[in-house]
Amino acid sequence: MKLRDRTAIVTGASTGIGWETARLLARAGANVVLASRNAEALDQVAQELQPYRGRSLAVPTDVTDGQAVEAMVSRAAEEFGSVDILVNNAGLGLYAYLAEGSMENVRRLFEVNVFGALNCIRAVTPYMKQQRRGQIINVSSVAGKIAAPYEGAYAATKFALTAISDAVRLELLDHGIKVITVYPGPIETPFRANALKEIEPPSASRIVRRIPPVRVAEAIVKAARDERPEVYVTWFDRVAVTLKGISPRFIDWGMRRFYMRRRGERG
Repeated sequence: MKLRDRTAIVTGASTGIGWETARLLARAGANVVLASRNAEALDQVAQELQPYRGRSLAVPTDVTDGQAVEAMVSRAAEEFGSVDILVNNAGLGLYAYLAEGSMENVRRLFEVNVFGALNCIRAVTPYMKQQRRGQIINVSSVAGKIAAPYEGAYAATKFALTAISDAVRLELLDHGIKVITVYPGPIETPFRANALKEIEPPSASRIVRRIPPVRVAEAIVKAARDERPEVYVTWFDRVAVTLKGISPRFIDWGMRRFYMRRRGERG
């Protein structure tokens, strides 16, 4: 898809991947609707995007509120005349023992990462069907293919988002709507700091290299142009997922070696 003069909605746009994606879309000439709960941060992002050709609109939105999401999408259509791209990026993390932790936190995670994404998909679909075109880009995670200890609930939400992407891709194909899933690995963002924590997360292994959020944003924008259904950000992420399919025991060994033992657990 050509991005110039298209209208893109980016959720979780106040920081990290969302901010970088909004910047690259605006630089490519797209009109960008910035959605996040943090109104002050959104206004700052909108100001930073002013030098670019694409216009921006900040709409404070909680993706778990279906009515608020519908109002945001309606405003986007009224302001720019179309809804061409949805980047479902808003997300929340949780570090906890899955079998012993708070169910309230697990439900909160699903409300944001799964039902929030579904709220956005359901809100943009009528506009895209009417236009006979559109893109839904779901930012999943390598955790949506490989679950790590202490991040089981988060991984479950990303597995769910992967399944949603696969199903909706087929359901909407005849309406000219493309569904794209992006799978980032570890990233240098405030995500880890902002996650819900019932336990202290394990320290990062030296072999795991976190990439800057702009790398993910570049992959998202390239995916929008190329319309490939699945995108991995690094070759290492793709290899890890491939190895999971070939040798689950090897991946389990790696998880125990680099996660559980870094917490002093042998289990």
